[in-house]
Amino acid sequence: MEPVDLFYSYAHEDEKLRDELDGHLALLRRKGVIRPWHDRGIVAGQKWDEAIDAQLTRADLILLLVSMDFLNSDYIWGKELATAVARAERGDASVVPVLLRAVDIEGAPFAHLQGLPTDLRPVTSWPNRDEAWTDVAKGIRRTVERIQQRWASAPPPSGAPKATRSSDVGTATATAPAPEAGFKVLGARLGARAKEDTRTADKSPDPLVRRMMAGFANELSVAARMRGVDDIESSEAEGTALALIDMPDQKRVLWVDDKPEGNRHEIAALAKLQIEIVTVHSSEEALARLDADEEGFDLVISDWSRPEALEGMPSAGLKLLRALATRPPRLPVIFYHGEFDETRRTARRDTLLRAGAFGEAVRPGELLALVRTALQGA
Repeated sequence: MEPVDLFYSYAHEDEKLRDELDGHLALLRRKGVIRPWHDRGIVAGQKWDEAIDAQLTRADLILLLVSMDFLNSDYIWGKELATAVARAERGDASVVPVLLRAVDIEGAPFAHLQGLPTDLRPVTSWPNRDEAWTDVAKGIRRTVERIQQRWASAPPPSGAPKATRSSDVGTATATAPAPEAGFKVLGARLGARAKEDTRTADKSPDPLVRRMMAGFANELSVAARMRGVDDIESSEAEGTALALIDMPDQKRVLWVDDKPEGNRHEIAALAKLQIEIVTVHSSEEALARLDADEEGFDLVISDWSRPEALEGMPSAGLKLLRALATRPPRLPVIFYHGEFDETRRTARRDTLLRAGAFGEAVRPGELLALVRTALQGA
């Protein structure tokens, strides 16, 4: 299916934040789901206002990156915002406000539109920025899916298809529609190019994906240092990151630990790759979340011991594992613990595997290798 054309409306004071979001949406672009554009794509000699107007007019999805600077920009308020809201009211584009920094949006022309992140909690107020962007990317992914569903159910348009964009044919300028007789040929060429781009991306990740992979490896390195263990090999980190990046669907992990701050770098590493982590502190919270969550999870990660009633079990983690074994669907459960003594660890591993655990790990590299294997089978 044709990628969704995405337009960033933002204040230049927020360029760093826009760049961060663009990085977190790199996975959607890598999969050929979106085709993003912002004004840094304007080339020398091109009339910037005409280029912005052309992209804004043809975009399927418009992101409003909201901050005080965004609201104080005369150009955004008078041109980009007016066009975006008008297109949203006509129903020919989806418009999503993304609250970057705390600002009062009451009375703004877009205030009635559903925004991101969840509960409009400003991105810069999250303790872990990557988790904020993961939440935003998840909402954008859902919007893109709805757009594509509308396309799939809509009758073929009677008019000409929308013009190809500069980036489709190697220049940053918008091009006029081809003559009627050339539509099929042009479509075939663009389709072939899209397939070739996908094959190329699979072999050589683009700079934004490379940056995500580097962030992933860096968080694992910090986690290893904090645990006092050897760092993961760079080739292993890259292979794990690419495998997780190229999974067809976004994955969700329920992480059970009474001290989640001890896993903050492992969690951040997964968030770099758009894997959503939901943390809870006890077996009771975990079971309640599994019952209440409509989206479902692909994997559970648990610690070994927690201060809770054991009900005759050797540890709280094993108590949770027994409870999960009786509840469909049967989720893989990985134990991430701190028993480094090889003899005691081996005994613990045997106990866990006999009880039905997917595996156990004490080192960040071991954990991520297990996560990769478990999610590939999910």
